[in-house]
Amino acid sequence: MGRSPLARHVLCRNSGFADFRDRLNDLFYPADVTSLTGSEVPGGELRGTRTRHVTVGLMEFGQRTRVDAGRTLSHYHVNLVLKGTIEAACGPEEMVATAGRAMVFTPTRHHRLLSCEGGAKQLGIKIDRTVVEAELQALLGRPPQAPLEFAFGFDLTSAPGRSWRNALDLLLTEADSAGGLFGEQPVQQHVERLLVSGLLLAQTHNYTEALRRPQPPACPRTVRRAIDVIDARPEHPYTVGDLAELAGVSARRLQEGFREYIGVTPMTYLRNTRLDRAHAELLDGAAGVTEVAQRWGFTHLSRFAADYRRRFGVAPSETLARHTS
Repeated sequence: MGRSPLARHVLCRNSGFADFRDRLNDLFYPADVTSLTGSEVPGGELRGTRTRHVTVGLMEFGQRTRVDAGRTLSHYHVNLVLKGTIEAACGPEEMVATAGRAMVFTPTRHHRLLSCEGGAKQLGIKIDRTVVEAELQALLGRPPQAPLEFAFGFDLTSAPGRSWRNALDLLLTEADSAGGLFGEQPVQQHVERLLVSGLLLAQTHNYTEALRRPQPPACPRTVRRAIDVIDARPEHPYTVGDLAELAGVSARRLQEGFREYIGVTPMTYLRNTRLDRAHAELLDGAAGVTEVAQRWGFTHLSRFAADYRRRFGVAPSETLARHTS
């Protein structure tokens, strides 16, 4: 970009460390933001803005700083270093990022910036998890059956990486354009989707091979009929025989159809749909774990907790606590 991004969206500049920390947490999410120098040097500069599903901020650190965000369960996050050095970790993986390198943080893994040196500058892009996973489903042509997990390091020098950076620059340019069309919701949605689909196609993740394979034909009516039944009432205690009868085929043929077109058995699809509904309700924070589990057809709480952790990487109680904390 020709000029410093987000020039029209300065949130703080040369203020104290406490103000920098509080404004950073207001823009993104509550995190443990700690000075590693203990000096009275200003906290730094922060610029930021939001669209409906994307938050973007520019951070310039006034002193060596650590940022521990924990697990950001409801969002994916991309950090792009513009200047200086930042040491970061996602789960057990660690990396040292310098200007031009980017990192992608997956919601179910512990997200932390171990050390941001004084004078380091980065862009942080927070994207709603629901939007990313909906776009993945649209690209796959079927619901994903395991959590989406990105590789940590993001190569912006590759052709796909450069294309994604161009999409980000479009968002930043439009955000700084006074009187342009970016305030219109359809324009914002278009730019958001360009950024999200570009990330899914440019950055390696556990569905990359599936996206690159030739797409199979649309699933047959019998499989679609069973999916529609499950999606309408996933809490109902269906057996595979029930679903086969409703789909108008034998149980064996329905099993074969799901494996061929969806990649899992009918009962696995049913369980995953229930888990997804429970996860969404726990994120909302309107009910407790037991109530949510029972509402979505889970009669054994210990089995629910184990299945939930396998799918989302955390316990149900952690999701709920994250909302209410």
